[in-house]
Amino acid sequence: MATGRQRLFNTEQALDAAMLTFWKNGYSGTSIASLTTAMGINKPSMYAAFGNKEQLFLTAVERYVQKHGFPHAEKLMQGAESLKERVRLYLSSIAEMQMDEDLPGGCFVTNSSCEYGGNLLPEQAGQAIKLINSNTQSGLLAFFESEQQKGNLSNKTITKDLVLYLQTINNGMAVLARGGASKAELDSIIHQAINIF
Repeated sequence: MATGRQRLFNTEQALDAAMLTFWKNGYSGTSIASLTTAMGINKPSMYAAFGNKEQLFLTAVERYVQKHGFPHAEKLMQGAESLKERVRLYLSSIAEMQMDEDLPGGCFVTNSSCEYGGNLLPEQAGQAIKLINSNTQSGLLAFFESEQQKGNLSNKTITKDLVLYLQTINNGMAVLARGGASKAELDSIIHQAINIF
């Protein structure tokens, strides 16, 4: 019985290359040719392994969340530190990623959110980005509500507003990093941002 042709490329490496290409150029600025070139595969191989451009984008953005999103949230759970210090570590981790010279700069999700707002993403891709942002808000809200119950956050604090504040800081740093801001400038923003805790 024929088993079919085996793939002659590493799918994880190819996916990482696609993720970086979408991150750098945006969905609308990324062509199939630029994807296959970055991934080191031909078009039929790309379609066979990952589907069309939108399906590849969905897989790539999920890869981004797993690889470059979740690790930041872990900083908030370092129980030995004060809440203020944990938020600083969380924001600093994000800033380091946004400034990493081996990455495109800024935040893939923030960039894609701007494209979604400008109707530059197809519907399924746009809904995926919207869901990622919603899940981030829900996770942060649950975290701050838990901290409030533990007495680490004033009962007068409106946790939903605090979540929106942090997302604004994150998105703002992403735009600044993408535009060439220095790490010292992002550190200064973080220093000011944590003063509310």
